[in-house]
Amino acid sequence: MQSLVFLITAVLLILSTATADNVTTEFIPLYYTCSEDGGRYGENSTYLSNLKVLAGLLSANASTANFVSGTAGQAPDAVYGFVLCRGDYTGAATCGKSISMAFRNTVDKGFLCRFYKDVTIYYDDYMLRFSGDDVRRNLTNRPAWVALNMNSVTRVAGKNYGEKVEKLTKMIVEVAASSPARYGTGEAWVGGNDVVSMAYGLLQCTPDLQTDDCRSCLADLVSMMPAHFSHESSDYYVGGRILGPRCNLRYEKELFFQETNATLLIDVPKNHLGKIEIILITIAAVLSIILFIALLGWIIQWKADSKTRNELEEWTRLVAVEIGTMFTHFTLSEIRSATDNFSEAKKLGEGAFGPVYWGKLAYGVVAIKRLAAYSSQGLEQFRNEIRFIAKLQHLNLVKLIGFCMQQKEKILIYEYMPNKSLDDIFKDVAKWASLTWPLRQNIIDGIAQGLLYIHNFSQSETCIVHRDLKASNILLDHQMNPKISDFGIAMLSSSATESQDTVPMGTLGYMAPECFHGSSISVKSDVFSFGVLILEIISGRKVATSFRRYKRSDNLMAYAWRLWEDGNCKQLIDNSLSVEEHNSESEIIRCIQIALLCVQANPEDRPDMVEVVRMLSIKGTQLDNPKQPAYFDELIVATTSNHTSTRYLTAIHVHPA
Repeated sequence: MQSLVFLITAVLLILSTATADNVTTEFIPLYYTCSEDGGRYGENSTYLSNLKVLAGLLSANASTANFVSGTAGQAPDAVYGFVLCRGDYTGAATCGKSISMAFRNTVDKGFLCRFYKDVTIYYDDYMLRFSGDDVRRNLTNRPAWVALNMNSVTRVAGKNYGEKVEKLTKMIVEVAASSPARYGTGEAWVGGNDVVSMAYGLLQCTPDLQTDDCRSCLADLVSMMPAHFSHESSDYYVGGRILGPRCNLRYEKELFFQETNATLLIDVPKNHLGKIEIILITIAAVLSIILFIALLGWIIQWKADSKTRNELEEWTRLVAVEIGTMFTHFTLSEIRSATDNFSEAKKLGEGAFGPVYWGKLAYGVVAIKRLAAYSSQGLEQFRNEIRFIAKLQHLNLVKLIGFCMQQKEKILIYEYMPNKSLDDIFKDVAKWASLTWPLRQNIIDGIAQGLLYIHNFSQSETCIVHRDLKASNILLDHQMNPKISDFGIAMLSSSATESQDTVPMGTLGYMAPECFHGSSISVKSDVFSFGVLILEIISGRKVATSFRRYKRSDNLMAYAWRLWEDGNCKQLIDNSLSVEEHNSESEIIRCIQIALLCVQANPEDRPDMVEVVRMLSIKGTQLDNPKQPAYFDELIVATTSNHTSTRYLTAIHVHPA
């Protein structure tokens, strides 16, 4: 199979569906392709009208079948397309609703592939494809997408696991190809002393394929697996998937599909009950000891401090209501073991919340944030962090794995970010100089996508305002992809377009003037902070840096504005950037203009994140001319310590010398 395969190690999201009249988490796909080969259409074109007709037709029919195809209009404006939902997707009605939402976000709202004729989009449980060419007759599996499991774990898998996975998927090929639904699942016993004891697989074709065509398509995917999923040390990654418009494949170490009588079982031993009984007895004994110790500790704590016990029980109940079963409630003993009892050797750093450690849990390597005794962030901020991140699942938001509330400890467990924060990169001259413009642009785009997501997160007609967007709260994974963190002071706003009065909280230089002076916030407050971040990323200078120019001292925003007025923005660009090498000077200056639009003093003059994302992604968009930015005649000076979560700002008025 000659497919265009993009190998991306990414977080595989399980996205939830919300009300159909709002932007929801369904807006964020696993992967999408906007093909230039298909050309583009206009805003009021016949092609767009036909596309909307086709979208309605496919969405309606997907409520009764997992695969539907169709066409709308006549050449040269005809539109062809099809949709495919996973064979075990919960109910055809849910499939139709999801397809309808995907088309709405793509066609009506234009968040993805705006005005592209040839589009393919993959979600976790379904995909859609449409084009000006008759893709229904095209049996190729392009464009395809390859990804590892969500954590790229290799330590629990090995050669035996890889062999079982390949054997399992090869056998499921025949099951899927022979099935009228062109869908098959299977399970294989791995056994041994490894942590992984089972392997699970799922393969699917579009049902319009003939048996031989489906078999050939799936066999090609299976043949690709060793190249993409076997590790350099001969271990096999514990999970992976290959998605194509005509057929797809996925395997994991944990069950991820609905089992049926048709689910294939291979190599399950018949005489292993004795070992299992021994293991169960051992587990029961260990659990009994753990429960006894936990109960004894609870009784001692109850006698020692009844008030604290009752408070923690109540808060634990509230947290459980907030997050349900989405995350893990770890015990304090697990956390102590993972961090060597919070040893200095495993300490990553310290912030307003408290110290952060790294450790190993069953999940893998994680970051463990412990509320310090000196921290002013109490149970309210702790619960606030959980209640927001529990509901926010996005590639550009840090993933919360679990929490611990035991005795007087309040601990949050996150995915581990090997490159720490953007602020840490700022402080390392060599690392900062290694950030090319494509890398910096990717960081800017990723932050924008994360903000767009939280600002449009629908929860009873409300939106989420982060309130503390800054370089130290932008974490970077192993591929330097940005993830927004620290929702401790985030809040729900009654509307994405209305301001709301609140106590001023934030960080010097990043806080919008309406928050600092008038105690009023909205999503435009986060837009201001994002504009400051863009200027820092482009210039390599912090916002509170003092720039001597025109016999006066300017902050970063004022300095950028004066260069803009002089038509000399190139001076703002970091000297470590090889602008000529990437031929990117015009792109960088465009980003400076977008940043200046974001840091306008009046919130109404700032774009929202939908507009910002469009300006960043569609290079030909005409931009407005910015006005004088906020804090133009003010020198920004920090006045707070690291051990406080209420971060007030001080701005000193500076008259020209």
